[in-house]
Amino acid sequence: MKYSRSLKPVAFVACLIPLGQLLYNAWTNDLTANPIEFITHFTGDWTLIFLLLTLSVTPLRKILGWNELIKFRRMLGLFAFFYALLHFSTYMVLDHFFDFPAIAKDVIKRPYVTAGFTGFVLMIPLAITSTAAMIRRLGNAGSSYTVWFTSRLSPASFISTGW
Repeated sequence: MKYSRSLKPVAFVACLIPLGQLLYNAWTNDLTANPIEFITHFTGDWTLIFLLLTLSVTPLRKILGWNELIKFRRMLGLFAFFYALLHFSTYMVLDHFFDFPAIAKDVIKRPYVTAGFTGFVLMIPLAITSTAAMIRRLGNAGSSYTVWFTSRLSPASFISTGW
């Protein structure tokens, strides 16, 4: 069954629904009494959801026997990075307005910020190397590299969200 070609655009649009919801909430002034906190938590929660979806692709593929599912993993991972980037940008721009000394103090002072920052930094090489050309260039080494980064990224994300 070759559904991935027709399902990929549907999945792509579905992955944008949280962003649409956030923009709609902003448009209708429905971001709660503390909009920066709402946006920060909203984007952080969706980062974690997409990270979990990305990590669940391989086990689901093996359980369901639907090998086409693997073709969605890169897209889901990039959406995890997209929402992490929105989360980090909200923190850096809206919450601290580029006050780098305050951000550095916050990263050192608050363990959940440290964990979140670590998770975000670990996602950057994964996003950069997710292009088809980079995947070909890395070859088999890329597979172990991805596993190494993801195994460290996942706990950092959970620590940041659950603290």
